[in-house]
Amino acid sequence: MQQEPNSSVAAHGASSEVRAAESRGAYPWREALAWMLLLGLLFIVGYSVTNRWAATRPHAFSLHGAWDDWIPFLPWTIWPYLSLNAIFPVTFFAFDDVRSLRRHAMRIAAVQLACFALFSMFPSVNVRPLQHPGGVSGMLFAQLHAFERPFNMFPSLHAAVLLLVWRAWLPRMHDRSGRARPGVRMLWDGWCLLILLSTLTTWQHDLIDIAAGLGLGLLALAIWPMGPGGQRPAGDMRR
Repeated sequence: MQQEPNSSVAAHGASSEVRAAESRGAYPWREALAWMLLLGLLFIVGYSVTNRWAATRPHAFSLHGAWDDWIPFLPWTIWPYLSLNAIFPVTFFAFDDVRSLRRHAMRIAAVQLACFALFSMFPSVNVRPLQHPGGVSGMLFAQLHAFERPFNMFPSLHAAVLLLVWRAWLPRMHDRSGRARPGVRMLWDGWCLLILLSTLTTWQHDLIDIAAGLGLGLLALAIWPMGPGGQRPAGDMRR
């Protein structure tokens, strides 16, 4: 009878280790789905409300500078610009443990809430005329303009979120053996750079907006760093 407490403690310790191992190994797709829906809804509601509120303000400021007049309008860049709308939700499924997923969610939530607060306190407006190109790209611009009015310029939420999703996928740029895949990394970096440039060439933002958005994303990464682990190499998605 004297050995029962020790056996109970040992059994409890073993079960705790098993649960911890299962927690580390289980792919948290349910929580990823929940965060995707929750933060997607936060963006739609928060951005729409602050955008429409800014449109009712009698005065809105602009940080448009002379250097912004040198940036051309390139209608085709609406495609990479809007591609972030697809990359954003998928990124929640890039993490293999709950801790890393939650840290990513905290970073996304933080930049969204910070931008919404700044949009409300300091309404900013796009002083350039809205463009109406033809073709399929023109249809995409029409859809974009239907969702948002030319406000919520500073800081660029697009740039802040882009930085976070770019960083989130970097651990996936390796094969199963852990070796870097430079071709995949170059494609990923190149596409994200194109998205960043598209925020300017679609005339959705000015340079200072982009700089502020990137700074906000860097701050979120400093507060909630990526940390070791959390993602397996691409092709190793054990459930």
